[in-house]
Amino acid sequence: MIRIQQRNLIKFFSNSRTLSSSNLNPNFDSSNSSSQESKVQQLINADLKCNNPVPVFKRALLNSQKTAIKDINGEKTYLELISGSFKLSKQISDVCAKESLAKVAFLCNNDISYILSQWATWMSGQIAIPLSTAHPVELLEFYIQDSETNLIITTPQYEEKLKPLADKLKKPLHVIDQAALIDAESTNLDEESLLCNLPKGSFYKKSPALFLYTSGTTSKPKGVQMTYSNLEAQVSSLQHAWNIQSTDTILHALPLHHTHGIINALLLPLSAGGKVIMLPKFESDNVWSHLLNINMPQKDRVTVFMGIPTIFNYLIQEYDKLFSKSSQMTEYIKTHCQNKIRLMICGSAPLPNTVFQRWKDITGHKLLERYGMTEIGMCLSNPLTENKVRQRLPGFVGQPLPGVKVRVANAENPKDILLEASGEYNKGIWSQEQEDKAVVKIKQGLASDAEIIGSLQVQGPSVFKEYWNRESVTKEAFTEDGFFITGDTACYDPTVNSFKIMGRNSVDILKSKGYKISALEIETKLLENPLIEDCAVIGVPDEVLGQKIIALIVKRVNKTADESTVNETDNLLTLKKWCESKFASYSMPTLTFVSRIPRNQLGKVNKAELVKDFVKKANEVPAK
Repeated sequence: MIRIQQRNLIKFFSNSRTLSSSNLNPNFDSSNSSSQESKVQQLINADLKCNNPVPVFKRALLNSQKTAIKDINGEKTYLELISGSFKLSKQISDVCAKESLAKVAFLCNNDISYILSQWATWMSGQIAIPLSTAHPVELLEFYIQDSETNLIITTPQYEEKLKPLADKLKKPLHVIDQAALIDAESTNLDEESLLCNLPKGSFYKKSPALFLYTSGTTSKPKGVQMTYSNLEAQVSSLQHAWNIQSTDTILHALPLHHTHGIINALLLPLSAGGKVIMLPKFESDNVWSHLLNINMPQKDRVTVFMGIPTIFNYLIQEYDKLFSKSSQMTEYIKTHCQNKIRLMICGSAPLPNTVFQRWKDITGHKLLERYGMTEIGMCLSNPLTENKVRQRLPGFVGQPLPGVKVRVANAENPKDILLEASGEYNKGIWSQEQEDKAVVKIKQGLASDAEIIGSLQVQGPSVFKEYWNRESVTKEAFTEDGFFITGDTACYDPTVNSFKIMGRNSVDILKSKGYKISALEIETKLLENPLIEDCAVIGVPDEVLGQKIIALIVKRVNKTADESTVNETDNLLTLKKWCESKFASYSMPTLTFVSRIPRNQLGKVNKAELVKDFVKKANEVPAK
C-alpha cells in the first residue's frame, strides 16, 4: 500500500509541470440555505428555544442529501448514516429491553461502522463507550468492567477478538452488518417521523452521552462522563473559533477513542454539515496524497487537517524522502497547501518549535496549536485569523475559547488566584473586529507586564459532569466554587497576550536545587539540536538536589558516511557542550541515550513509568 502511494505521488508530480499558483485559488461553495424553513428545522429550533442540546444526528437531518463520510468502502450521505443508525438503534433497544442509559461499548475501525454505532447508541438513549482497536484484550476488559458495560457492539472483523471476552464477562455481543443497515431503502426514511421516534429533547438535556477514558499517563485511567450539553458546548465553541462550515472537508487520520479524534475531527465537522474523509489509519504517504488531492476528485479536496506532533513529524520525514530534492515539487506543495487548505491544527501533545517552523517552511501554514483535556474538551486556542497582535506563536496555545473561563492559581495556595480570563463569543480574538485583548484580570499588586505562572483551573459548560464511580476523586478534582483543577501548570505572557502550558504538575514541573523547572521547556530546547530525534525529560528523586534532571535522548539517524563514524561518546560530549551553552546550571540535564521513547497513540509519554524504569535500572547490581 505504502509503495503504491509513493509511486502515485512521484507519478503525479512528474506530470504536473504546467501547474502554477494562478490556477490554485480556493473555491468554497457556501450555498447551503433554503428560502423556506423546513419542518425539521422547526423541530430543531423548538429544542434550541428550550435550551435543549441538539445531538449531531438531529443536526444531520438539515444536510440529509450531502455526502457526510468517505471511507475505504465508499461514500455515504447524511441521510444514509441516519437511516442505518436508526435501524441499529432499534436493535440496541431490543437488547437493552427498551431501557435507556445502558452503557454500550463498541469496537470498530475508523470508518462508517464507528459512526453508525455511536449515533445508534445515542438514538436509543444509551451511553456510548468507544474502544480502541489498538488496545490489548486485557485493557479492553478493564474498560468494559470498569464502565459496567451492558452491551458490546463490533464488526465481523473483531468478533473473534471480542467473543471470548464477552462470554467471560457475560455481556451480550452484537455484530453489526453494515450492508444490511445501509441499503437501497435508506434514502426513503421519513425524517419527521424519525424525529418523533427519538427521545425527547429534555432527555438529551440532562443525560450522559459519552464515557471517555483518560490516557492513564499520570494515573490509572478514569471514565469521564460527558453529557450531551458538554458535547454541544465543545462543538459550538470550536465551530465559532475555527469557523468550521458545511463547505469544509476534514481529513481524519486520528484514533477514535479520545477527544481529539472523536469531538474535534469528527463530531465538529459533522455537526456543521461538513464532509469527513476517514482514513483507516495514519500513513504518511496516504495523508500527503489526500492533502495534495493526488489522483482524487475535486470534491474530495481537503480544507482542514488536524494532527498530533508525531503525525506532523512523520509527514516531514516523508516530505524529505520524496519531495525535498525537487524544487518543482516543493514549490507546488507550498502553493497548494497555502491556497487550497485553509486550516491545519495540532494538539494532544507539546509541539516542538522545530516542527512548527519546518511545517511552515514546507506548507506555508503556521500550525494552530490548542490545549485541552478529556475532562474539559478544548480550553485554549490560538486565533484563526492573524494580524499584528493576533499571532500563532510556537509553544503558545492562545486564549480561552468562547464559553470557557480559566484562572491561574498559586501552586502553593490554590485559593490565591493570580489571574482570571474568559473567552466570549464575538469578543476579543473570537470577533471579526480588530478587538484583540482577552478579558484578563490580574491580581492587584502583580506586575501587569510580567509572566504569571501557576496551576490552571477551568470552568464552563464544556467541563465534564463526573468521573464514573469515583465520587471522591470527582470532588477532589473541583474547587469549592466549581472550577476544574487541570493538574497542569500554565504561564500567561502579557507581552503576547497568550498562554503556554508548562506541563503536568506531577511529572513535568521539576524541583531541583531549590528551583521549579519545566521539563517541557527543556525538551523544547533539546529538540532544536539536529542530533536529537526525540527526547523526554524526567525528574529522578535525589537526596541532595531534590530531583535530578534526566534527559532521555533518541539520536537522529545518521545520514552520511562521515556522520556514521562519530561514536556515541563523541555525540554525548558534543551534546553536553551544546547544552552548557543553552541551559542555566540549575536546569542543566544529565543526558542519557535510549533507543526510543514509548508513546501512546496520541504521542503522550507516561513519565511516571519512565522514572520507575530509570530508577530500577540504576539500582540494578550487575551479576558477578
